[in-house]
Amino acid sequence: MKKIGFLLGSLAGAGAEKTVLTLATKLSDRGHDVHLFVLKDVQDYKAESDLNIHIVQSDSSDLNQGLEKASHAAGELDLFVTSRAEFYDVVQAKKHFCSVHITPTAWLKKRSLPFRWKTYVQKLKLKKKFANKNLIALSEGIKSDLVENLGVDAKHVTVINNPFDIEKIHTEANAELTEAATLGDYIVYVAAMIPRKRHEDLFRAFSQIKKQDIKLVLVGKGLLKSQLEKLAKELGIEDRVVFWPWDPNPYRLIKNAKLSVLVSEAEGLPRVLIESIIIGTPVVSTDCPSGPNEVLINQNAKYLVPIGDVNKLSQIIDTVLEESSIQVFKTARFDALEVAKRYEALIDD
Repeated sequence: MKKIGFLLGSLAGAGAEKTVLTLATKLSDRGHDVHLFVLKDVQDYKAESDLNIHIVQSDSSDLNQGLEKASHAAGELDLFVTSRAEFYDVVQAKKHFCSVHITPTAWLKKRSLPFRWKTYVQKLKLKKKFANKNLIALSEGIKSDLVENLGVDAKHVTVINNPFDIEKIHTEANAELTEAATLGDYIVYVAAMIPRKRHEDLFRAFSQIKKQDIKLVLVGKGLLKSQLEKLAKELGIEDRVVFWPWDPNPYRLIKNAKLSVLVSEAEGLPRVLIESIIIGTPVVSTDCPSGPNEVLINQNAKYLVPIGDVNKLSQIIDTVLEESSIQVFKTARFDALEVAKRYEALIDD
């Protein structure tokens, strides 16, 4: 048994939190003493395993001080993993890793020449953030970004994909969806309503598709909801867009959908894309940095769409809705057990 710790901002209903909780649960099930250091007491997700959860915010208004206190209570760890680089050395551990969940430079703003120095400063800060640290990249695209654009030594970067509890996903996907009859045929998009998820592109593409009797179900929450409701009215699709609240079991919605879409402009290794594939629901995705083009490979690369290309997105959606062929994928590398073994190997390396 090893003592393993993870730090995350909260247990809010988002992809990064789901990733850590899935991994922590699997490691706990394998007999390890797992500790979660949570900075903010928001718990949309509930821990189902025997995890030690430390709510740092309740200990102190100073997060470093609160985290140090929680670390002392937990004792020295064999492995500590954080997605917040500023807390890399705060927790006592024999080995420290910073997990990079999204392509770092994808966040850099594209500025006109007079203001390009601001982007340069941002890039310098990123280089400093990841310098002299052991890093876990969720995809090859993230590793390439770290090495090629931020000067990180490749030997300090380990690629480990997101973990998925495949058996649990299938079980939850088969749960009854009582609203299925009233929804009829629909496309589903599971994503927070934030600018990066580019819901507007999807709305415009959806307004152009041939099948005008199909609905669009949006699963998630966010500050853009009222803006999106207004856009739906402007495009004349308000009667076909369903704003579904955040759902702890989106898998039944994905399973009953004709198509699952991802129209993001930046990811790391998008969970909803892989979850849809596991369930067996056809997918269409933007070819954003990074992850989608590592999942949709070979014959499935045709389901990738350039970011912001609304017409192409509409065309590919039409194609998938019309064709009867099944998209075939290999998902073994995403199995939570295999991913947990990769983390165990970090301790022994």
